[in-house]
Amino acid sequence: MWRIGLAFLIGHCVVHLLAVLPPALYAWLLAAALMIAAWRRYVLLTALLLGIAWAWFNAGVRLSDDLPASLEGQDIVVRGFIASMPDTTDTDPQFEFDTVERAAGVPSRIRLAWYDTAQWPAAGERWQFVVRLKRRNGFANPGGFDYEGLLFRERIGATGYVRADARNLRLSRASWRYGILRLRAWLASRIALATHDHSQLGVLQGLAVGQTQAMTAEQWRVFAATGTTHLLAISGLHISMVAALLAWWGGRLVWLPGAQRRGWTAVRGKASMGVFGAVTYSCLAGLSVPTQRTLIMLCVFFAARWCRRELGVGNSLGLSLIAILLWDPFAPLAAGAWLSFVAVAVILLASGGQLGRAGVLRGFTHVQLAVTIGMAPLVIAAFSALSLISPLANAMAVPLFTLVLVPLVLIGTMLSAFSLSAGSALLGLATKLLAGCWPGIEWLASLPLAVWHVPSLPLPVFVALLVGAWLLVIPAIWPVRVAALLLCAPAMLHRPSAPLPGEFELTMLDVGQGLAVSVRTRSHTLVYDTGPAFRSGRDTGELVVLPFLHSIGVRYIDMLMVSHADLDHRGGLLTLLRSMPTRQLLLGPSLRPSEIATALNVGGCRAGERWQWDGVTFDVLHPGNASYRSDNDSSCVLRITGSGGSALLTGDVESLAESDIVNRGLPATDIVIVAHHGSRSSSTPALVAAAHAKYALFSAGYRNRWGFPKSDIVARWQQSGASGLSTIDSGAILMTVGARGVAPPTRYRDSHRHYWSGR
Repeated sequence: MWRIGLAFLIGHCVVHLLAVLPPALYAWLLAAALMIAAWRRYVLLTALLLGIAWAWFNAGVRLSDDLPASLEGQDIVVRGFIASMPDTTDTDPQFEFDTVERAAGVPSRIRLAWYDTAQWPAAGERWQFVVRLKRRNGFANPGGFDYEGLLFRERIGATGYVRADARNLRLSRASWRYGILRLRAWLASRIALATHDHSQLGVLQGLAVGQTQAMTAEQWRVFAATGTTHLLAISGLHISMVAALLAWWGGRLVWLPGAQRRGWTAVRGKASMGVFGAVTYSCLAGLSVPTQRTLIMLCVFFAARWCRRELGVGNSLGLSLIAILLWDPFAPLAAGAWLSFVAVAVILLASGGQLGRAGVLRGFTHVQLAVTIGMAPLVIAAFSALSLISPLANAMAVPLFTLVLVPLVLIGTMLSAFSLSAGSALLGLATKLLAGCWPGIEWLASLPLAVWHVPSLPLPVFVALLVGAWLLVIPAIWPVRVAALLLCAPAMLHRPSAPLPGEFELTMLDVGQGLAVSVRTRSHTLVYDTGPAFRSGRDTGELVVLPFLHSIGVRYIDMLMVSHADLDHRGGLLTLLRSMPTRQLLLGPSLRPSEIATALNVGGCRAGERWQWDGVTFDVLHPGNASYRSDNDSSCVLRITGSGGSALLTGDVESLAESDIVNRGLPATDIVIVAHHGSRSSSTPALVAAAHAKYALFSAGYRNRWGFPKSDIVARWQQSGASGLSTIDSGAILMTVGARGVAPPTRYRDSHRHYWSGR
């Protein structure tokens, strides 16, 4: 059965790896191939083709619910239900909305933000909103998170915001259709009242009802660094524990009076109560995708027990895999799905059928090490990082969370539903235990080698790492272990290729409405601007710049240059300074070093400064000694010259500053990062003519409210002979300046296109 399940999975993967779904005409060819395979009884081929058909069909249905481009930016009246718990930690509510009455083309589920409102919608309520929507969109960068893919998996066909309008009305109170959602929201509020909004509230709510909105960014960082993130929300381990506990009680029901007379057996008692516990706890988690997978696997197990069928491990996994893919054809797009199944496989391989013969402590330690090593390749592929202290952290945290905290939190939550004082006692005890062990977890996360950031691995190196890790896991003799270490060595020693002396790579990152640029020479890295910060408290230093630098193997920044004080250029500055060693900081005149608490070597950006790295020259062209009224005109302007070409980074300078730059003498430049995102206040004809660029790069946000880059500015650069490229359409743009000139640009959205990509 596991072979059939694996073939069914491969069929799904074939579809999910496509850049574009095939035309409907090809469905006839697939149907014909499926009929032939079934007629000839090619079981595995039939399973493969069925996987392709099922994934293709569901992908087409989901894409058909996307917002059409013609409706973007329009005011649309929608009616429906609040389909998630609004984030109570933000000043602006954000939530998912199930549309019931809507205009043609509006998706059935959308994600909305309601800015600057005094109203606060509650889960399950029926509302009428006036909204502006846009298609799924997210940053597109090497090493970055695929937010568009996440929205697609969660069935969200558009994002947008609620307009300030008198037609925004609550139509009715919470609907019975969202009873479970309302219960979860109410229980979360009772936990907050019982614990008096303790700093660990987010963890407690996550363990009880799967709501982690109250967790701080620092708490997320600590759990991620220690490899214990899986313990935060309602995980498969916790659901399995609750199901096993209730199954044990179910087995005791046979001793109740009259139970045996009614034909009730211990086996059926265990199966029914186990399913009841799994379903109940999964519903408390909102039936999220990870809990759905665990629930399906447990239902398969208990169904076999009910029918008194002894399924082998392979058959159980195969049936569970098929059931999960039938329920959620998009599960292979989530890293958690792969990690769940691979973890089980690793444990089985490592135990070699002898786990039960070892002592409890020895067996637990062996499993922790095996899971860490065996899953390392997948963790690296999914997150480009590996927690090196994960075995130790999990050895401490798993027993504490699973055996102590989860039971305390669940019982305390049930008690708080009836009496806050009764619930406060147990929830307070859980809070004290968590607060008591928190310094130890923080200390582990702060260790210098707690997290190993792994650059992007070539496919042969990754395959060698995968084979080597699994050879380390399976019971084997020492020559096999040596071979396994040799296979893992290329991944541990891998360093991405760097430019040759005199050459440089310039990457303009996709940070939305802002600017962040990385320049890499043979042995040095410069970061110019850090992108915007957001109202949620996060920034593109964390979301974009750091993941990119880790993906190309950068361990420290030689120079961090911030052009001026606008938030869309300096938003990620503090995050970068906290998270990556930086040797020198160069600030535009509108930024004062006193505003940045750092002991770094901080300098001011002034025209005339020059330095060389690896045969590449860096010249600061602006600002000079003149003073300017606007921060934009005082932006640092940097020119980079290699053996085969040059680049100009202009910040947000406008016409006055551009005139000064041209008057001081601006040489022709191959690549220009166009000033102020393509605004009409910049890119004067004089500067465009003087630069005589081959490539004009625009950094701007998708459907930004200013309409950048302006079409006439793009046309001006194109008429001068430059090819215009924008992060809106291209994502991150990589320009390589070699000894023979400037290579054609690499556009991330083109090289990493998926069928669900919005553009």
